[in-house]
Amino acid sequence: MSIDHLKPVLFAAVMTSVISCQPQDSARHQEETQKELASLKQDLKQDIAQLRQEVASIGAQVKDIHTIATASQQPQFRSLPTQPNLDNDGQLPFLGKAEAKIAILEFSDFQCPYCKRYIDKAFSKIKTQYIDTGKVRYLARNFPLSFHPKAQGAAVAASCAQQQQAYWPMRETLFANISKLDDALYQQTATKLTLDMTRFNACLKDEQIADKIAMDMAYGSSIGIRGTPSFIIGRVEDNRLLEPKLVVGAQSYETFATLLDSLMETKAAQ
Repeated sequence: MSIDHLKPVLFAAVMTSVISCQPQDSARHQEETQKELASLKQDLKQDIAQLRQEVASIGAQVKDIHTIATASQQPQFRSLPTQPNLDNDGQLPFLGKAEAKIAILEFSDFQCPYCKRYIDKAFSKIKTQYIDTGKVRYLARNFPLSFHPKAQGAAVAASCAQQQQAYWPMRETLFANISKLDDALYQQTATKLTLDMTRFNACLKDEQIADKIAMDMAYGSSIGIRGTPSFIIGRVEDNRLLEPKLVVGAQSYETFATLLDSLMETKAAQ
């Protein structure tokens, strides 16, 4: 309800209160009542004017807060040249539709707490709103950092699970157990996922898997990635990532949504 709507209500309430407290059989009392009413009316006008000023001030503050909040959701990114061979000849694990016109390529480390924060806080919403709806194709590359001693082994285990179409459930378990990364966890998870254990264990020792991870890291380093999680996001055409943007860190869901919506609007306008 606006202040203008409140004015007659407040004034009527004041009048009722004053009149009910005054004797009605005296001209003097009636005159005093009229004076008091006039004074109260003037006070009420002043109060309403002050309320209007306060409401206007609150409105300006709310606008400022909205502006700041919106600005904080704007992702900080670095533009990159078009990236060819987005899916590395079909070797990368991905979620979503292969024909999606927007893609996110993630570089991650299974022992990185910021990667886990991103998974816990943003990834599930991105998956629900953009990946599962067919708007975005989501691909993953490994980027185990040297100061995380368990990250390389976890990346190998995830890559070996990928060979049996179980990368994403393995990944989910690894991030859920970031402080417990070891061979026992990999064996337990592979068993729970009903993987071919002979094949899985042979893969864990396969030097080609380590070479593949090294290639992921070399590629990431070549485009300026230094830490995790990092993402390159852009429009897709002929398996190329056009005018991709490099986004670094455990950004919020809102930050990703802002960027993805902007890319989709650009695509729609073309």
